[in-house]
Amino acid sequence: MYLFFQGRKKRTAFVSDVLAHSEGLYRYALRLTRSPQEAEDLVQETLLKAYRSYGRTKKASNYRAWAYTILRNEFISRRRKIVREVPLAREPMVDELESPHDMSQPFSGEWRQHLSDEIVQALDQLGELHRSAILLCDVEGLTYEEISQVMQCPVGTVRSRIFHGRKQLRSLLQTYAKQFGMEDVHEAV
Repeated sequence: MYLFFQGRKKRTAFVSDVLAHSEGLYRYALRLTRSPQEAEDLVQETLLKAYRSYGRTKKASNYRAWAYTILRNEFISRRRKIVREVPLAREPMVDELESPHDMSQPFSGEWRQHLSDEIVQALDQLGELHRSAILLCDVEGLTYEEISQVMQCPVGTVRSRIFHGRKQLRSLLQTYAKQFGMEDVHEAV
């Protein structure tokens, strides 16, 4: 009886601590994979791994950042496995393994519903690290500390990536902003 209660208590806590972030995890997974089916699989695997190790985390953990980190690491692991399984004419560079996104692909249909074509095009022109930091901050609402955990880099690096990414976006969207009467967009982005 005690073990059952303990399991139910764990499930209840897991739902409030981790599962509550599943929509944001799916959006991020969809951005990474560009496929709804792959994104669902990735989120499911992420939640399964999170549940299995949930009791071993610190009680005061930041579960949102922890779940995003698991998702990102699982995505990278899957890409590395694909690279190992598919014979290539050349060996992949380390940067290709660490930055698994295909820059030539536009945002998926779901993202397009929320962003104008001009903004999507501008985001696609950013480097992957800048774009990921901006998406995690401005779209998913993660704090700098959470993004630092997800991207596995210092908070200062996150701040720098967001600053420089926003600066590039501001420059790329200058013409678009003028169309809407926003002549000076220095503070807008």
